[in-house]
Amino acid sequence: MYEVITEARSASNAIRSHRIPVLESGNISFPNGRYILGFTPGDDQVSFVLNHRIEGAPLITRLLDDEYACYVCAVSSPTSSYRRTHVSKTATHHIAWDSNDLGEPPLFIPMIVSVKSCTVKLSKNEDGVHDIWDDREVTVEKGSRLALGHVIQLRSSILQLISMRENKDLNDGGFYVDAESAQGFRFIVNLSPDLHQFLQIQRGNGIREHVMTHIVTSCLALLQRDFNTDNDDEGGWQSFQNLRAFADYLRGRGLPHWSEEEFRPESVATKLYPHALPDESDGDES
Repeated sequence: MYEVITEARSASNAIRSHRIPVLESGNISFPNGRYILGFTPGDDQVSFVLNHRIEGAPLITRLLDDEYACYVCAVSSPTSSYRRTHVSKTATHHIAWDSNDLGEPPLFIPMIVSVKSCTVKLSKNEDGVHDIWDDREVTVEKGSRLALGHVIQLRSSILQLISMRENKDLNDGGFYVDAESAQGFRFIVNLSPDLHQFLQIQRGNGIREHVMTHIVTSCLALLQRDFNTDNDDEGGWQSFQNLRAFADYLRGRGLPHWSEEEFRPESVATKLYPHALPDESDGDES
């Protein structure tokens, strides 16, 4: 899981005027307010679990607890005119989308939204609001945004193309890579049960990262071997929207394309996801 934090005290180029206190970057309504979002990507690369957490804004916490507000995440793709709003009464909810509907990695806009209208007499001490809101009476209309997180966009990295699957026929520590292209391109990484379980947990020892670099190398080698033609009529890589996006991703980083002679899977993989070596100070002292 990784976190994205929105802090009221952070600088912002432009803040809109609101009739109610709002927790957002650069807005002083909640001086100590923090909107913390935890993202845990799904194995299928078209879903994740989103965890919302509010700190330093008791008013918003109370409205959530009393079910006057709920947790929301809008998923959109401007290129495809796609937009869907996911709503949850709990701080943890599942977000999913259909990659065939999108022409680009989607945008995510997490927020806290009121679902019932109410009138509130604000208190600096009880609600955590700024002095300018203290002792004021405000009406929170249904549909009002109470907290607004940063806009997040997934990168068109190769990890968005990978689907991890447990394969009980494999020996411990083993894996192999297939391609699935019936409904959009996807790498299917078949993993032994122990390796599949190991990769589900983020660890700080670097082993997981080394395994992922090995997997990425294998995926790139498969592209080089089986998808080195750009002929749409022959099922070439150009016929897959997500592979076109990944090709742009490589081009933007000055890396060769898998159809080019100078393309080396292991070299590109370790440029995208280099092996993290321990510092000399981490070794045994003599």
